[in-house]
Amino acid sequence: MVTLYITSIERYTGKDLITIGLIDRLRRDGFRVGYFKPMGHFPIKVESMVTDKDAWLIHRLFEMEDAIELTCPVIITQDLIMQNYEQDITGLGERIEGAFKKISDQKDIVVVSCDTNFSDGSSLGLSGSQLIKLLNAHALFVERYESHSCIDFVLEIKKVLGGPMIGVVFNKVEAVYLEELKGFVTPFLHRRDVEVFGSLPMDTSVGSIGVRELVDHLGADVVSGKDRLDRSVENFLVGAMQVDKFITYLLKRPSSAVIVGGDRTDIQLVAAENNATCLILSGNLYPNEIIVARAEAKGVPILVVRDDTYTVAKNVEAMVGKFSLGEREKIDHGIKLVDEALDFKKLYKHLNLESQ
Repeated sequence: MVTLYITSIERYTGKDLITIGLIDRLRRDGFRVGYFKPMGHFPIKVESMVTDKDAWLIHRLFEMEDAIELTCPVIITQDLIMQNYEQDITGLGERIEGAFKKISDQKDIVVVSCDTNFSDGSSLGLSGSQLIKLLNAHALFVERYESHSCIDFVLEIKKVLGGPMIGVVFNKVEAVYLEELKGFVTPFLHRRDVEVFGSLPMDTSVGSIGVRELVDHLGADVVSGKDRLDRSVENFLVGAMQVDKFITYLLKRPSSAVIVGGDRTDIQLVAAENNATCLILSGNLYPNEIIVARAEAKGVPILVVRDDTYTVAKNVEAMVGKFSLGEREKIDHGIKLVDEALDFKKLYKHLNLESQ
């Protein structure tokens, strides 16, 4: 039985996308596949039990036969963190190990997903390096390639982990970097015993979010455009710049939601006039009548939220790339991206797997 741990150095790199794509392809290639998430941060109540929201989605998506309480045995809550600060909590590793043993029974491979990033859980004795050792796993990192510093991080992690780190998948890669990754970075990392198993291009449709989802997630009050909440957001802009620069960015990034302070009427008006997908006004400040009138005329929803602009931006960042069972078309598109971009033949070779 093979254990493959999907993790990342940074947050929000698209680990769920890679995990879903891998499980789908492994199943189609005839393997008996298990799914496991040692710990999660997004509690959801399923019948009489609390589990992790993302783990539950993948569990239902693939109709896994294993019990959901085994799929994600540890839920990280603020209470758990505070208890651990007061007195070290013990037994979490044993709980994870016991659940994993049952999940992995009669499986060819278990895909294990990290919740946030590689260092997450260190204070509880559940860091990436500790989990890799506990589960005897191979580690596959999912990273964004935006600058050469990313390569330095990858190489440093390789020094720390050694053999268990088999390589990296680059995700959300801007078109300008694709040839660089293929022609220079991939052979460079190969010489240093780090394989690149694929590079997924930036695809805004995978990261798109419905305006209605934003309303629910942010707890927003909809001031205008209540009949346009079915629109999709593919980009986000924070309106904290001069108007002339903002217009340039907005025109270059269609289907954008604009996150802006409730007191920036200049940005609000420009965004409404230039067909932003929606406006998200922070600080619980409501727009004036002129802004509302123009937004209604243009069909632009205005959402008012209590949080400050920075907090809203971070909350939105956490949503990007997430899936829901109601978005089957989006999920299928993501699976296709993974299927086309990943070198499964090379991956199977490194994992000593033979397709059926």
